[in-house]
Amino acid sequence: MRAIRTAAVVMLALVAAAAPALAQATDQAQLRVTVLDQSGASIPNARVRVTTPAGAMVDAVVDQRGQATLTRLPIGSVQVQIEAEGFTAFDRMIALRRGNNNQNVTLGLAGIQEEIVVQNPAADDTRGNSLTTILEEDEIAQLSDDPDELQAQLEAMTGGAGAVFQVDGFTGGRLPNRDEIRQIRFRNNSFSADNHDAGRMRVEIITRPGLTEWQGNANLGLRSDVLNARNAFARAKTPEQFRRFNLGIRGPIVQNQTSFRLNVGGNRSFDSTTIVALQPGGRIADQVKRPFDQTNVSAGIEHAFSMNQSLRLEYRGGEDSRQNLGVGDFNLTERAYQRSSTDHRVRTSLQSVLGRSALNNVRFEWNFEESASASASAAPAVIVIDAFSNGGAGVASDGSTRTLQIADDVDFTVGRHAMRAGLLLEAGAYRNLDARNAAGTFTFGSLDAFLAGAPDTFTQRLGQLETAFSQYQLGLYWQDDFRLSRSFSMSLGVRHELQNHLGDAANLMPRVGFTFTPRRLRTTLRGGYGIFHDWYDASLHDQTLRVTGEAGAQRDILILDPGYPDPAGGTAATVLGSGRVQAAPDLRMPYVHQASIGLERPITPTLMLQTSYMFMRGRNQLRARNVNAPDASGVRPEPGVGTVTQIESTGRSATDRLNVSATFRMPERRNFLNASYTWSNNRNHANGALSLPADSNNPDAEWGPAGQDVRHRFNAMFNVGLPLGVRANISGSAQSAGPYTITTGRDDNRDGVSNDRPAGVGRNTSRGAGRVEMNLRFSRGFGFGGSNDGAQGGGGQVFIAGPGAAADGGQGGPPGGGPPGGDRQGGGGFGGGGATERFRLEFYVQAFNVLNRTNFVNFSGNLLSPFFGTPTSASQARRVEVGMQFRF
Repeated sequence: MRAIRTAAVVMLALVAAAAPALAQATDQAQLRVTVLDQSGASIPNARVRVTTPAGAMVDAVVDQRGQATLTRLPIGSVQVQIEAEGFTAFDRMIALRRGNNNQNVTLGLAGIQEEIVVQNPAADDTRGNSLTTILEEDEIAQLSDDPDELQAQLEAMTGGAGAVFQVDGFTGGRLPNRDEIRQIRFRNNSFSADNHDAGRMRVEIITRPGLTEWQGNANLGLRSDVLNARNAFARAKTPEQFRRFNLGIRGPIVQNQTSFRLNVGGNRSFDSTTIVALQPGGRIADQVKRPFDQTNVSAGIEHAFSMNQSLRLEYRGGEDSRQNLGVGDFNLTERAYQRSSTDHRVRTSLQSVLGRSALNNVRFEWNFEESASASASAAPAVIVIDAFSNGGAGVASDGSTRTLQIADDVDFTVGRHAMRAGLLLEAGAYRNLDARNAAGTFTFGSLDAFLAGAPDTFTQRLGQLETAFSQYQLGLYWQDDFRLSRSFSMSLGVRHELQNHLGDAANLMPRVGFTFTPRRLRTTLRGGYGIFHDWYDASLHDQTLRVTGEAGAQRDILILDPGYPDPAGGTAATVLGSGRVQAAPDLRMPYVHQASIGLERPITPTLMLQTSYMFMRGRNQLRARNVNAPDASGVRPEPGVGTVTQIESTGRSATDRLNVSATFRMPERRNFLNASYTWSNNRNHANGALSLPADSNNPDAEWGPAGQDVRHRFNAMFNVGLPLGVRANISGSAQSAGPYTITTGRDDNRDGVSNDRPAGVGRNTSRGAGRVEMNLRFSRGFGFGGSNDGAQGGGGQVFIAGPGAAADGGQGGPPGGGPPGGDRQGGGGFGGGGATERFRLEFYVQAFNVLNRTNFVNFSGNLLSPFFGTPTSASQARRVEVGMQFRF
């Protein structure tokens, strides 16, 4: 800890001492151009010409990675022309600033010869008429270089809409390290037929292509409780040690043809959680250390067979080990369990240009995952609802998953129509040995009941079974984008999905979208409607195979009014055996009707306003019901049998969401501000597919606010350059209270679940507390080692040419907070040293919850609890991290 404190002091001293070493000004500009197609892949051998105001022309040909760097250009406006066979041409005026400039240009397929309108910056793909925002490298630069924290930051930028992450077209797995990322795209309200997910924003991450020279990075981040504040529920500072590292190298094996990249990262850390509980002996306030270790490796090769065909092969693997999980709040230390997991993914994609107007992109992914969990104690669990819980965690599992994903997209043009046809096939083999709750669980409604030795229920899962099964799911889609006029475009599509464990085959999903930009107005109106189905998860099917109540399988035992500590010793005990989990015979695939309308308008050249409203209504939503619950007279349909959990597709959901965001950019100074407000109203019938209602004979009474129903969210992020070459990033968020449910604390209807509510009280009708948090980051970079003409430039803009570009008008900031700006490797120079120095060293210090505001969470809703209506924990207090980043 002393070393970390010393390192922090040294870093701050270095920043102050190096203040005079400001970036040297130059009267010349450098332009790095990256030429992409509509799928985000590079277009090799495109011809680039820059014409200066004096009439001088500078020509270049992009390499196999779609990149070209033009140096010694004048500051000011220049004409940039780009041509590539089979693609529409690009011809625009671009303003160059002093030093490095970075421009991504997306070319559409040839075949539609209409007036091209280029927005600044605009989305590169208009399929489905989505609202799209793009983060470039300089805006990504000061996001977290820890993949887990990076994912949390990007999810916060969605404004509570939820996120589906895609990395180079693949979903699933851990995000890449920040230094591997070239671009991040936020797509909101996308009605494209290739989109499976409804209501959630799609975050597309494009990794760096191969380079023409070797580059590398080394990152180090450190945190310690020495610099942290005390959690509001801890008597002293909670122990924490955070040590994160990442090493990366990338470059050409065969110049302009084959490239290689390798990244190795890890985390050797621990944090702590607080315990707030009440036992008969008195109140408990404790803290438990939770160690976790992570190691991640990624390696990739890119090879260009020709100017029309390229291959990408990638491996990503990781190991994760965590201890003392399950502890905290009411759970005492003996409730701990540990978990370890490994993940291996091999991904390959082949992109081919077919003829003069077609593009084929084929992707394969093979994934192998293993995980194991084990409780620290094998004792029966004792749960006194919202007072304390001890005994074993009842966790014991060992499983593996093997999946294969095949996706194929074909983009082509027919006359005035830009079309996409494709498929997505996923096949999985699942194995799972699960012995959860093998020792049993006593549940008490209150401390008084515990003192009296009178539990409400005792549950136990008997038997041990290893399940093994396969699951297949297929999606087929077709999309047509066309322009009816210069100001109005349409998007029509259809998608069809199938799964082998569901009998329904009629799952057609029509999609329609439009974009309207009046000629004399700078306002763009977008809208659309579509149906979206959702998959039946493999984990649900596993439960129906595992807990059948039959011989050789697992079965759930339920004892009402059991004895304690001997459950069979109760004088009034009622033993109910052979509980099971089953799928309804008419189970169908859930689906959602989604419609949205959105408006974009640039108020000034630097200020963009964006607003949208989304409407979703879910049908056939999955929920569970105890079909063996007793009726009003206490009689069960199957006497002597316990809980029969049946998964049904009879639920509904409803979501209304309004989002307003404003983005202010000053590219010449790299100042950036984004503010976003989101109002949402989410209702549903259940918190999950296995969540039982309070009254299984009246499951529709569960209709109420969803568990994630936070009505108001505000996010803002400001990135600015300060004197002495320091870069500052300030981000803040606020949200209203989330819901929780008031319960009686007893099993009043004797269905075996202690979730009964008082008469007239609905699910999730009480609210906890709001949340406010502000984060702060300062960084200072230094360049040295001589000039590097190939260095990557600072942030640029994205230009779109080709079909659909005119209809995509405008750009807004990332919904829900937006990115910070900043310098990127070799680029732009907001620190000392020249803008194109060979080496760059950056020091940073960042504080999370810098104001140390106490944000209460986990409110108790049990009327019998001594903590009723009060929080039992708080989110993290102020944490301070220091680190460095070295790049070459």
